[in-house]
Amino acid sequence: MKLTKTLVALIALSLLASCVGRRGINYLHDNSLSNTSKLFPNRKFEYRIQVNDVFSIRVLGLDEANSRLFNVESTNTSIALNDAALYVNGFSVDKSGNVQLPSVGKVKLLGLTINEAQDLLQRKINEYFANATVILKLVSFRVSVLGEVQRPGMYFVYNNQITLLEALSQAGGPSEMADKRHVTLMRQSDQGTQALYVDLGSAEVLSSEYYYLLPNDVVYVPAMGARPQRMNLDLLSILFAAISAAALVITVVRSQK
Repeated sequence: MKLTKTLVALIALSLLASCVGRRGINYLHDNSLSNTSKLFPNRKFEYRIQVNDVFSIRVLGLDEANSRLFNVESTNTSIALNDAALYVNGFSVDKSGNVQLPSVGKVKLLGLTINEAQDLLQRKINEYFANATVILKLVSFRVSVLGEVQRPGMYFVYNNQITLLEALSQAGGPSEMADKRHVTLMRQSDQGTQALYVDLGSAEVLSSEYYYLLPNDVVYVPAMGARPQRMNLDLLSILFAAISAAALVITVVRSQK
């Protein structure tokens, strides 16, 4: 009788541990999504240009001589530009918040959004060149994903927008032992580094202002604190198998008496 009670207790404990593990695995849990759709309004924080940002500035509609001054790809069309080439040949924002443009001179972009900067550059270019079109791209937009993911590292972003889930997808997604309820997001600013926890287990993260990442954001996925408990569960499984074998032996012995 005592042996039976022990086996039942072990089975219940195993099922409980399994349930806890499943809650740690699921993303974006929200009971209201069971039968109806739900809108999560975007709270996208628009990025503003900072010192050391690097831009690709193309000016279309210029003669060949002036086009070579602005457009890196026109200098050697046989060489495909990679990330390093775009960075080296791009236009950097200096410590004063300016970019130095050929013929135009210094233009202050610090604190502007990408669209505001493009409009400003278009007005400046119009003062020197007729029928020219400015195309501005941020080439130093990169995010880092570290910790319990399949492929930790730094990733370049080419569309000026990436979400937290997309960044984790780029890194292969969290590992089995990742704690998705305490993902740390670190964001640089003029005042220092801002750090906060993001709970990927709640669907409310979709309407968070931190759902959309900004250039140079760092996403750190920690390991679950339940790792020791999982090791204990493995030991418990071995013990359970041993007890089951012992119970079988005892039953066979008793049946032969």
